[in-house]
Amino acid sequence: MDVERVGDLTAAAADRWGERTFATLGDTTLTFNDLRRWSDAVAADLVAHGVSRGDRVMMLMVNRLEVLAVTAAAWRIGAIAVPVVAIYRTHELLDIVGDSKPAAVVTTARLGDRRLAEELDSCLKSVGVEPVVRYLADPDEPVPGWMVLPAASTTADPAAMPEPSPAEDECLRLYTSGSTSAPKGVRLNSPAVIFGGRQFHDRLGVDESHVGLALAPVAHIAGMLAAGLVPLTCGASAVIMPRWDVTAAVALIDEHRVTWSLGAAVFLKDLVEEYERRRTEGLHVLRYYVSGGANTAPELIRRADALGMWAARTYGMTEAAGVVTLAPRDAPLDRLAEWDGKLADNTDVRILDELRQPVPPGTEGNIWFRSPQLLLGYTDPELNQAQFDGGWFDPGDRGLVSEDRWMRITGRTKDIINRGGEKFSTADIEHVLDRHPDIAEVAVMGVPDERLGEKVCAFVVARPDSEPPTPQALAAFMAEQDVARAKVPAEWHVVDRLPRTASGKIQKHLLRAARDGAESTA
Repeated sequence: MDVERVGDLTAAAADRWGERTFATLGDTTLTFNDLRRWSDAVAADLVAHGVSRGDRVMMLMVNRLEVLAVTAAAWRIGAIAVPVVAIYRTHELLDIVGDSKPAAVVTTARLGDRRLAEELDSCLKSVGVEPVVRYLADPDEPVPGWMVLPAASTTADPAAMPEPSPAEDECLRLYTSGSTSAPKGVRLNSPAVIFGGRQFHDRLGVDESHVGLALAPVAHIAGMLAAGLVPLTCGASAVIMPRWDVTAAVALIDEHRVTWSLGAAVFLKDLVEEYERRRTEGLHVLRYYVSGGANTAPELIRRADALGMWAARTYGMTEAAGVVTLAPRDAPLDRLAEWDGKLADNTDVRILDELRQPVPPGTEGNIWFRSPQLLLGYTDPELNQAQFDGGWFDPGDRGLVSEDRWMRITGRTKDIINRGGEKFSTADIEHVLDRHPDIAEVAVMGVPDERLGEKVCAFVVARPDSEPPTPQALAAFMAEQDVARAKVPAEWHVVDRLPRTASGKIQKHLLRAARDGAESTA
């Protein structure tokens, strides 16, 4: 499907796939035609209230079909869709609302014990922003000053609406906290967003015969790809989970014959363990899983393969509208397990040393890349100055690239531990510890050491049915794995859980802050 503007995607998809299923959430199913009728109705109402090209339309919701309808509506009239993950509270929302200055906002009256509409009202008032319209996605509980989001209609006249914005203009703004920082506004345009969805067709063959599982928040790039962008560009259907639950996920995969999904390594690990536990039940096994994050252990990829599931690591980020690398579906298992995918066809990369000089293929260094997938820029000019250089983008990662364009990520720039001049990756240590039978999850980082500069620190979560391993037992295990002694953690912490972003990535900065706080009060 040859579409250049995201504002044309919904109509083009409906023209081609019409009454085929677009997305399913619980008992509700939308066809591609349903999405067009609903998004046109919302678009017409936005225009009637004065929303115009370049205005921001903010959505604060958990996984609901309304996120997709409102995003498509914003794109149809040239506005900028701003979906926001609902884990953010007032602390983060004040910054996001002040930065985006939305002309329209969409939310629900409640989320658990939170009053989302009132919370958002308070933030808007605090920063002095007055949207022209406020919509509630649920009609059951009225809130003063808020109106119910329009339902699907056949009366909206597309000809009366403005043209979508040009392809090069900003169309999507996502706020990402990543694993190390506060929320950042990422500005994406049509080529980035459309190619992000198309890659799964080009590399994995995802098409109208496929069904995807959206297990990450739809307001996050991984969830938006699975729930919206891949269906709109490739014709695949989507099954959307309201929240992650591995038992429910396996049931949905079996019921809907789901073929593919993408997300963090923790979701893949849960799926593999559930399938291994229920191996004799004859369940339909997910065909493809694209796992983001260098902490996807090679052994996990091989365990998935033994179950009949193609799984591969990928290098991706919000700043590139999804994945920068993706393995072809016919790649050999060793490539899938040991590498982080093959660079996208539209992406150039250079690996530089500390002096910003290029290094030979296969040599580790700092990653810089450029691509039409790349963000237009952050909303914060200081971040743009820090991470862009003549069109090249510094994501803050280290790795290497082979002559045939396969990439291996060795860690974040900050995740390289320098222990007395010996440098090594935290991901490498995490992969070793992940083999321990009593460890469910692990995160490794470098912490200050008076003599060596840095030492290795590990946070581990024990399996529910196991006793937490002692530091002595863990050190002995690493010795058994024939790991260099310098990589054996000098500091261990057994914790109940690892803090994660909405997409499942470990937030090491929160672990570091908790450790430093505990030390300062000791």
